[in-house]
Amino acid sequence: MNQHTIQDLERVLHDPVSERLGAPDLATIHRFGARRRRGRRTAIAALAALTVAAVAGVGVGIDRLRDQPDRVPVAADPNTPTELSPLAKRVLREVPGAVQVSDWQVVIPGPGVAPEWDQEVPAGQIAAGTSTVGSSYTGVTTFDRGTFPDWLYDEVQRIEQEELGDENGYPVGSTEMGVLVELGEAELACVGESRERCRLALLTGLESGYYLQWSMGTENFLDPGADMEVFLDEDYSRGTPSQIAIAGLDGTDVARADFITTSGTVVEGVVEAGTWSTGDSIFWANVPGELATVVAYDASGEVIEDHPLKPCDSPVECEVR
Repeated sequence: MNQHTIQDLERVLHDPVSERLGAPDLATIHRFGARRRRGRRTAIAALAALTVAAVAGVGVGIDRLRDQPDRVPVAADPNTPTELSPLAKRVLREVPGAVQVSDWQVVIPGPGVAPEWDQEVPAGQIAAGTSTVGSSYTGVTTFDRGTFPDWLYDEVQRIEQEELGDENGYPVGSTEMGVLVELGEAELACVGESRERCRLALLTGLESGYYLQWSMGTENFLDPGADMEVFLDEDYSRGTPSQIAIAGLDGTDVARADFITTSGTVVEGVVEAGTWSTGDSIFWANVPGELATVVAYDASGEVIEDHPLKPCDSPVECEVR
């Protein structure tokens, strides 16, 4: 990785978003239909591809996931840390507001502003209001040096460059070392001109406005006859790991949705039938631990679909189940 490429990257990321993407910004994001992978913004030589990835994320193809064979879920990964790293322990001791949220992760308060390359979503593009579903998170190096203690920024950057990087570059905004920054509230919304022409997306809500976390990419699961798909994101706003789960079906027959975890806990979801997206049922919940199944019912209590989550074996694949 040469210095010229890093300088080019920094220049690209400091350019206005409208210059990088072209107008209209939202149309570009929706066309790529991507969710942003925090901690996977990697500096590579192909700057044009990186610019799209840094703003809109890495696309997840639903049809491709349907064709994958059975795999072991990420939750079964024996390499998941079981204790705080020395860096995370220091953060817990010395950073004001830091809290431990799992065996190996700590969360620190964010600066109250969005990372510079995050795409702002105009309020006029939110078709049916928003619903708070948790919090959104990123890594320390998403922000400029000086936002957090220098020792923290420098050590996270060192880990990214020396331990997580390779010959193609290194991640920026990584959380693999167990240190997360809480950006703000995670808000579910349908973004677009109207309820007839909008796309489901997860946004970060701040005083300055709304910023894109990720959109659903393709929405084939809302086509007539299509199976349910469940979109997942991590949340720690309750002080322990939970999952934000968002699902939907074509039609407006869904009256209730149960989100069932691997431990058997049942959380009744919020259901919007025909109100968020015309002709579609959208439902969501924040569930403790790991989600296993989503069951949608009609008004009479009959099951419309009983949807066990698809097996997966990578963080990106495990976001669409």
